[in-house]
Amino acid sequence: MSSDCFGSDGALTEYDKWRQSRWEEMAGPDGKAGRIAYRLITESGQEVPEVPGRWMSTGYSGSLTLTAARAEGVSVDGQGVDGVVELTSTSRLSFPGGRRGTIEELRGAHVLVVWDPAAPTLVGLRGIKAWPWDPAWAVEAEYRPADAGRLLEVTRLTSPSMRDTFPAPGDFVFDLRGERHTLRAFGVGDDTLLITFTDGTSGTDTPGMGRWLILPQPKDATGRARIDFNRAVVPHHMFSAAFPCPLPPRENHLLLRIEAGERAPVLEEEVAVGTATGPAV
Repeated sequence: MSSDCFGSDGALTEYDKWRQSRWEEMAGPDGKAGRIAYRLITESGQEVPEVPGRWMSTGYSGSLTLTAARAEGVSVDGQGVDGVVELTSTSRLSFPGGRRGTIEELRGAHVLVVWDPAAPTLVGLRGIKAWPWDPAWAVEAEYRPADAGRLLEVTRLTSPSMRDTFPAPGDFVFDLRGERHTLRAFGVGDDTLLITFTDGTSGTDTPGMGRWLILPQPKDATGRARIDFNRAVVPHHMFSAAFPCPLPPRENHLLLRIEAGERAPVLEEEVAVGTATGPAV
């Protein structure tokens, strides 16, 4: 980690601690950059190129099974598979070469997610390029709850791409650079909101698919909240195409350039040819 991540007294600042935890999230021993597959299981006897076995799903409300021979080296929850085994969302799968798998759900379908410790996207990741921290990009906002049950339709970066709907429980309204702005937020878990947005840097200095802000659900009775664009992150899809990330809704485009937060992953080949600039992490 660059020495730029430390304060003058050698202590990590809160922002630097956040950047360090973000680096661990993407590049640590279980880093998300190691995801190599996100495969919907929709057929009987379906094969997945990244791992051995045959898969069958009868829909999310039904069963998901894996069939494998002992010689294929597949295990579920620590037990070797030799025949047919039923899987659930809590199943933990192991494959040869240290690859691991979990089961998720997307729009009523079972999904096999595979992680590989040797994935080039993980072992070749050298940093996350970002603008220097600037307090001017942290603003006070008002959180305005939406009508109950509001949904937004977005495009997910699957192959092929697909449309999906997300709960959109509220909007953040704030002033920045002399203008009033509104960003819609998705609900993505218990008390967690996700803002996907584009701005004047998108497609040049930052990914064309936009960036993310991950915020806690505001608890203040007055609706006061804080948005810190220094903590804008690059979507997981930029680290691994196996993430089915949502594209921002058209309402979440900011005309101004948000020159704060993460800009792009830094890969090994970019370091070799000298295209990466500034502190990596």
